[in-house]
Amino acid sequence: MKRDRANFVITDQLLSVVLYIYCHTIYQKMKKRYLAFIILLLVGVLAAFTNPKQEIHKEVLKAKISMHLQQSASVGVNEASTSWERAGQSFGLMLGSFIVDQAVNKLVSTNNYVLFSTTRITWQGETHTIGVGAFGNVYVSGKVDEALKKGLLDLNQ
Repeated sequence: MKRDRANFVITDQLLSVVLYIYCHTIYQKMKKRYLAFIILLLVGVLAAFTNPKQEIHKEVLKAKISMHLQQSASVGVNEASTSWERAGQSFGLMLGSFIVDQAVNKLVSTNNYVLFSTTRITWQGETHTIGVGAFGNVYVSGKVDEALKKGLLDLNQ
């Protein structure tokens, strides 16, 4: 009988150790899950507070279009150009930027999804998503650059 009690004590101690290890492992996994949840929650809150507003989407698109207009206008003008040609170019850029502002304000809209937002343009009755805004930045699709280059090349010819 003493022997059985000894085995029982050893088994009970072994069970306690195994149970401790098992519970500790579960605790560590839960700790990691809670940490991952907290990190995801903080990233979500940060994304929600830094989601760009509609004005920022429009400003980024205006800047991109204006840059393409300036590049296109500077192709034919060099240092040998007369002052009248340069004045005409400046007037054209001012007029172009006014038209770009009006067109972007009228044609561009955004959809706000709390964590991010999308830039949408409506042209000839069709609406297309052309950009995404998140964490205070707006990323415009490369297809916009291609369309601007194609459109400006068509205008120059």
